[in-house]
Amino acid sequence: MHTRRIAGIGLLLYGLGTVLAFFFSGAPGGDYQDSAVSDYVASSGWLAAFGFAYLGAFAALGLLVFGRNLRPMLGSAGDLVWGLTVAGAATGVVGWFVDGGLDVAMAEGGRHVQTGVPLPVVYTITEIGNLLAVCSPAFFVGVAACVMAARAPLPRWLRVFSVVAGVCGVLAPLFVTYLVFVLWTLVCGATLATSRGTVIEAAGAQPAHVQPA
Repeated sequence: MHTRRIAGIGLLLYGLGTVLAFFFSGAPGGDYQDSAVSDYVASSGWLAAFGFAYLGAFAALGLLVFGRNLRPMLGSAGDLVWGLTVAGAATGVVGWFVDGGLDVAMAEGGRHVQTGVPLPVVYTITEIGNLLAVCSPAFFVGVAACVMAARAPLPRWLRVFSVVAGVCGVLAPLFVTYLVFVLWTLVCGATLATSRGTVIEAAGAQPAHVQPA
């Protein structure tokens, strides 16, 4: 026996935590700016950058909660969605440790690392880290959202939104589409978390037979 509500909470934790970590960690990405890269590797920002990276890593684990509790709702497609969410969580954690690990390298490497790594190289590393931390999980979860739209017992509006958001998640490196995907994680997560139909039995499960007294 599993619940929609737990799946929704997992998706909400992933969506909220990832957005907060992405916007407040300061890991450079998008248009290159010397000032943004310099601020990220400055010693005054090391603790905050690594703290938000840890937040993002823990948020990525929310996908495991989401996928594990969504799995029984999807019948034969449940294993596929579970695998997609595992992949999303794994790549997300790796990406956040790439972003946060760069500042750890600066802190532990001392002056030779802090002054010897060119800013464009720092930017390249954090851009790759952002793609792993943010866009890679969105890719996997975007595919899972499309599968969920086809197989899960959802309202029609949420099915349509899930397909649109799924495509946007797959195209997350375009950034603008990522905003639609994030909105879906919050809306879908909240819808599942507040659902009245809390108990979902494993697909194909047979009702238990009660022995007469």
